[in-house]
Amino acid sequence: MNQKKTWRNGDEWRSLAFNYYRDSREYRYILALNPSFDIRSIPSPGVVVNVSGELGSGEYKPSQASVPGLLQQVDLTLDLRSGNDVAPTSVQNSIFPYDSFDVYADRIGQYTAAALLASDRTNGFSLDSPQATRDTQRA
Repeated sequence: MNQKKTWRNGDEWRSLAFNYYRDSREYRYILALNPSFDIRSIPSPGVVVNVSGELGSGEYKPSQASVPGLLQQVDLTLDLRSGNDVAPTSVQNSIFPYDSFDVYADRIGQYTAAALLASDRTNGFSLDSPQATRDTQRA
């Protein structure tokens, strides 16, 4: 399936590649799909450019990436050492409002890594945070 995009003011090859493939280095692939342009020239606003398609047999084709800013890595509360797919009771308790680990992982994946690793910075310091009782924001 060939995708096309109408070029707008402010578009660049690398930003187009990042928006579609989550890697700005994929601009080479988009340029290969549009042989009438090179890295030194950009289309006029309103020109339709190809952003996906086939280049030929054996040619490189990037994969569509996920939505930006999503952390799709599971939490450390899941015991990955066992070979079964059944979540132990302790994991069920740690994902409380959610019915299954898949729903929990999808919800956690909607947060950025910075928000998960520095929740105090993201949400603001609470009264029981060490930063609230000191004159510094270091832990």
